[in-house]
Amino acid sequence: MKKVIAPLLCIPFLLLAACTGETEKTVTHSESKEFKPETVKINKNSELNIVPLYTPYQNYLKASLKENDPEADKKNYAKSVLDYIGEIGEKENFDTTSLKGYFMLQSTFYEQELMDRTNELMKHHDEIKDIIIKNYTAANKVLPKKKSTIFIVPSNSEYSSMSESMNGVFAGAYKDSVILYLDSNFDQDTLAYTVAHEYHHLILQDTPEYKMNVILDSIITEGKADAFADRVVKGVSPPWNVPMDEKTKKHVASLIESGEATYEEVVGGNHQKDIPQWSNYILGRDIMNHYFKTNPDRSISDWTVADQQDILKGYKYQDILE
Repeated sequence: MKKVIAPLLCIPFLLLAACTGETEKTVTHSESKEFKPETVKINKNSELNIVPLYTPYQNYLKASLKENDPEADKKNYAKSVLDYIGEIGEKENFDTTSLKGYFMLQSTFYEQELMDRTNELMKHHDEIKDIIIKNYTAANKVLPKKKSTIFIVPSNSEYSSMSESMNGVFAGAYKDSVILYLDSNFDQDTLAYTVAHEYHHLILQDTPEYKMNVILDSIITEGKADAFADRVVKGVSPPWNVPMDEKTKKHVASLIESGEATYEEVVGGNHQKDIPQWSNYILGRDIMNHYFKTNPDRSISDWTVADQQDILKGYKYQDILE
């Protein structure tokens, strides 16, 4: 997932809750436990900073539920959530500009639903944290990284229609940081796979070889991240691992080469252009599978930094993509 880029989460709907005594009790119970950033020692050379954003979200939502003003909501969100992310980035010494600019980090019209989702995720925080640590540790053993930060964010209801295709998990990777957007009924296996997938993005971003200037960069990057996650998290197939016939592969590759396909289209799909959803992931996986057949002895560290010419060599649509 580029940023993983690639969208999202799993509850199709959540009913708007009334302010009953039961709801108030739930909020009070959820707020009884503080959820502060936690630094986890992976080994003597590596550590992971886990930053749940439950409390900043609650602070934003409590203020917005009282005011019921869209403009005030945006200001409350920026103050409670975005400024807090910026503080973490400053403390951990990484740039949060791109992360904070992502479209999913914004206020919502469905405030009570988001409050309910936040409360539900808080109840499962230990489970979420264990999955993150276990799979981050497994990935770190293969390709070491000194330090990273992972943010945990409850997803907005505005994107619930997109969430079903991602089993309640969506993520984005930035320099030294990952942001995980979770729905309250996230799939554990998908979360495990996503952590490993995004970890590979972090590793690649640390190398001089990393670039994300054209769609082909995304295709190769996502293919490598999936290949890495396949080896770290056994027996899990991500939601975007779907078949594509050869005619469609060639068609999409041609649209990419001619400039007729945008990045948004190869990720989200475009029925009018006959571009399936997740085309960049599908082509990336197909390219890497060909690479492994022709280079069976290359190590993970070798193909992680292999350039596009090396990765594409002999691929059936190499001439079109290049």
